[in-house]
Order: sequence, then C-alpha cells, then structure tokens
Amino acid sequence: MPYCRRCGTQLEEDAHFCHKCGTPFTTFTPPAAPAKPLPPLRKDPYVIGAVALVAILVTVVVIAAVFVAPFSTWGTSSSFSDQTEGVKTLNLNFDTDVGRVTIFTSKIGDSNVGIFIQVNGSRGITGGENPLSVAFVNQTVGDVLTVDAKVAVEDALSGTANVVCQIFVDPALNLNLNVTSSTGQVSFSADKPTTIQSLTLRATTGEVEANLQSNVIIAGNLTLSTTTGEVNYRMAETNVNGNCSLNLHSTTGAVNMDITQTRTFQGNLAVDAETVTGSINLGLVIDSGVGAKITSETNVFGDINTNLNNFSGDKSPIQSNNYPAQSNIEITNRVSGIGSIYIDANYKTQVISS
Repeated sequence: MPYCRRCGTQLEEDAHFCHKCGTPFTTFTPPAAPAKPLPPLRKDPYVIGAVALVAILVTVVVIAAVFVAPFSTWGTSSSFSDQTEGVKTLNLNFDTDVGRVTIFTSKIGDSNVGIFIQVNGSRGITGGENPLSVAFVNQTVGDVLTVDAKVAVEDALSGTANVVCQIFVDPALNLNLNVTSSTGQVSFSADKPTTIQSLTLRATTGEVEANLQSNVIIAGNLTLSTTTGEVNYRMAETNVNGNCSLNLHSTTGAVNMDITQTRTFQGNLAVDAETVTGSINLGLVIDSGVGAKITSETNVFGDINTNLNNFSGDKSPIQSNNYPAQSNIEITNRVSGIGSIYIDANYKTQVISS
C-alpha cells in the first residue's frame, strides 16, 4: 500500500491526493538500468599496416608516373673528327649506353675518323634540357691515332631516347676497332680495301653484325658478342693474313655465319661459335685451295643438321674432301643449353681419287 510522502497517512491504491493533508500523490518509477555498452572495435595492427602499405605504394606509383611520364620532347646532334696528318693506324674505342652504332670504311674529307651522333626522345617533368653527354679524346703517338669516345644519356628520368651513331673510318688505315652498345645494335660494314688488325663488337641487349667484303684483309682476331640478341657474321672472298681467330658468342640468341671463300689466302682462320640458348646457323662455300673442317656439339635438347656437298663425316666432325689444304677454315660450333646447329657446307670442286 502507498503512503503519503508528507504526513505518512496510508492511501488507497488509486488515490491521487492524501485525504488527510491534501498532498498530491504520484507513483515513483525508478529509471531502467542502462544497457550494457557495446565493446569497442578491435584495431588489428596487421590490417592497419596492410592498409597503410597499400596507400604508400599507390602514392609512390602515382608520383613515379608523374615524374617519368613524357613531359616534352628533345633532340640534339653532335659531330667529332680527327684530321691529324701522317696517321697509319687507328685505335678506336667507342662506347654508348644506348643506341644503334654503325661503322663504315669510308673517308670523309681529310678525316681519319668521323663520328656523327643524332639523338631525340622525351623527358619527364624533372628532365634536363639536354641529357646527352658525349666525350671525345684523340691522341697521336708517332703514326698511331687513338680515339676514345663515349656517349651517354645521363638523366634517368628523361624518358626513352633514340640514339643513332655513325662512325666513318679511313679504309687506308690499319684498323683496331673496339665498339660497344649496352642497349642497341652494333654493325660494321667493310666494302673497301682495308686492313683489320683487330675487331671487337659487343652489345648487352641487341644485335651485333659484321659484313666483310672482298679486298678486306683480316690480320688479327675478331670478336662479336651479345648477351641477348643475334650475332651475324658475313665474309666474302676476304683475305686472311696469318693465323687469325673469329669468336662469335650469344648467350640468348642465334649465331649466324655466311662464309664464302673460293680464293686461297695467306693463312688460316679458326672460328669459335657458341650459344647458350639459341641456334647456330652456318652457310659455307669454299673452293680452290681452301679447305674446311667443322666440329659441332649440342646438348641433349639439340640436334646437328647438315646439308653437305663434297664433305665427308657424319654430323661431327665433317671436313671438305680437300682438307687439309693450303688455306684452312676450322670451325667449332657449340650449343651448351637449348638449341640446334644447322650446317650447309659446299666444297664446289669435285675431288676425284686416282
């Protein structure tokens, strides 16, 4: 039963006033107990770290794209030459980090050597005005001229660059040529009477080739090599003076040889052709007093394929019917990884045994 909060008189259940003192009567209802609060969200440090890492990577990619993306184009050209009188021998060391290099046996004016460089490309937002760097140093001692030249695109954020280098050497000189392109093609063409004392053509990524025609004298060792790309070597009625070597090497890519020698020369030529992954393709035509012997080796993943005329032997070794002759070409083919060897060899003169 309820009681008056003022005088303590007992009241009826449905009373609204105290019948004794007249005090209004209200029923007190205690507030409901508060609901149990929800637990806070757990902050997994791995999730937070992953989200932060993704955000950082996205930011880096966006910034890199802005800096590297083509912002404007650029182009420039340079030329260098040497006109020293009395020169008989040229030592040329030329290196470029990118670009196509072509060497010709051709005299330009009074120059012993002429180098012409043309470059164009695009640069990013931070690229300089002219990222091309060229160094040219020439020195003559006695009748020997040494030229050291280097081409580089220095700004890594200058975008792609198209570099074309043309080199003209006086064919009247004894030539020692050492030419390298890290990324690009290196090509040498000798179609005028000249003497090659040494030839080294190299590329890291790109094709390397040499084309030697008649009236060219090989008086030393030749090397053509690339890490990724093809090596192409051609010689036609080229004179060999002394015992010389030809080294052709590609780590990943084909080695192609096209040799025609129907005239006797004053020496012998030893050819070493090798690939790790890639084929070796040999086309050989000989005659007269020129003989040939070919030794080939492949891995279990490769084969030796031959098309022979007036050669004896079964795949390896094989030799022309006149071998050994007055002048000899001895060829060693080697594929150490995956690839095959293809040989088309023709000794034109039929040898009749008595």
